[in-house]
Amino acid sequence: MKIHEITPFSEVNGPGVRTVIHFQGCKFQCPGCFNPTTHSLDGGVSMSLSEIICSIPDTVSDITISGGEPFLQPKALLELTTRLKGLGYTIVVFSGFYMNEIRNLKYGNDILVNIDVLIDGRFDSTAASFLGLHGSDNQTLHFISNKYSHADFVSRDVEILISADGSTQITGFPTASLLANFNNN
Repeated sequence: MKIHEITPFSEVNGPGVRTVIHFQGCKFQCPGCFNPTTHSLDGGVSMSLSEIICSIPDTVSDITISGGEPFLQPKALLELTTRLKGLGYTIVVFSGFYMNEIRNLKYGNDILVNIDVLIDGRFDSTAASFLGLHGSDNQTLHFISNKYSHADFVSRDVEILISADGSTQITGFPTASLLANFNNN
């Protein structure tokens, strides 16, 4: 699997304390995308299913899969979601594909069976959202299992992570002004 990065602990990418797995590669190239470094199909690092599973801390029971675009690696995404579900993790997936497009993708329906929530739709900077866990108002939360409800997805926050080498990462759903201040400092 081509992975951009794994964030071991996050409290802003879905309910609870989650590990976030960012897939590498996106063909949509949405203007204003928050994660443009995930777009290159040649970037990221290759990781095995075992390496990804081993990177999830023992204290985490919830997973968010984002991108880039996870459904551009459908076989890998199916293997990952199948293994995660089998291990008892709850799974939220962000995708630029719409639900009807996913249903027509190879392995699309099989992947949907494995996940609890799909947040779908291409980011539209002209409809940027300032409420809930989606980037723009055209995106939809699909509750595939009964493990979550809309009430679990109303908060909107950011985390700024500082690694041991001093590099920083911002994750979650920042406002435009916060992102501008972060990028200018």
